[in-house]
Amino acid sequence: MHKMTQWMLTETTTILWEENMSLFGTLKTTLAAAAALGVMTATAIAGDYPDRPITLVVPTAPGGGVDTQARALAPVMEEVLGQPVQVVNRKGAGGTVGLQSLVLPADPDGYTIAASASVSMIENPILQGLPYGPEDLTILGTTGQFQGALVASSNAPYKTWDEFLAHAKANPGSRWYALGQVTVAIMNTIAAAEGLDISIIPGQGGATMAPTLIAGDADVSISGGIHTPFVESGELVVLLNLLGEGDLMATPGLPSSQELYGVSLENNLVLSGPAGLPADVVAKLEEAIMKAAASDRHKEVMDTIQYPIVYRSAEEATKKLVAQAEGARNLLAN
Repeated sequence: MHKMTQWMLTETTTILWEENMSLFGTLKTTLAAAAALGVMTATAIAGDYPDRPITLVVPTAPGGGVDTQARALAPVMEEVLGQPVQVVNRKGAGGTVGLQSLVLPADPDGYTIAASASVSMIENPILQGLPYGPEDLTILGTTGQFQGALVASSNAPYKTWDEFLAHAKANPGSRWYALGQVTVAIMNTIAAAEGLDISIIPGQGGATMAPTLIAGDADVSISGGIHTPFVESGELVVLLNLLGEGDLMATPGLPSSQELYGVSLENNLVLSGPAGLPADVVAKLEEAIMKAAASDRHKEVMDTIQYPIVYRSAEEATKKLVAQAEGARNLLAN
């Protein structure tokens, strides 16, 4: 009887163990299937991006160089992404207001991105003491180079840089129209080097620059490049090249601020989004930006305003901007 009981207990234990293992195996299979389904569902959701309109924030006034380029890119991006890309202008503080109020705090889902001048995320935040830089955004690429120059009305009594310097020294208090803190710093550096007495007028964006000069309400202005059509129409003249290197596309052969005064306006159109954008969203936006930059529509607009197309991928643009920001911090610290 004792042996029989022992055998029955052993056999029962074996059966229970086998049944539990079978249940465990079933549970394991069920959990694995659920996990796989979760991954597939998440992938499917991510793969649906975008499934609603995308806001493209332009942190400047309508009509300037940033806005003109953004509006040339947006329709082609729409075609690639299959959703509307809606341009929203939010100007202020040299482009920092739009980035700070709309882009930096946005959800990292790819539905709020920005097209801005690189100075809006590099020099201007440094000069204004703002706690952000390119490291705090997801850089998606660059598409064009602004043609920085010092310009004047064609009705002014000077047509060259030397003629302007002679006039400004003979008539103290010349009025310089500034488009943001970086241009103020450049103007003050040039004025100090030449011993000029100048009056700086705060501007309201690139779109207001030409009308202000043409109306005679300022003597010279720094332009990011929107001046070119007005030069072609005979309303403005270019006095000084502000590029860090090379000639201006539309008006080569001018004196260089970099060579004369050691200052320049290195500025590119940058597409960006809030920090933490998923890799697959970045890839889709990067593809749309690349195709938009290479499109006939974009080329036509860039030819009209005489801006060279300078496309950089997300990775290339990020490296460029981070290095540029570090250089700007070191320069302004000194």
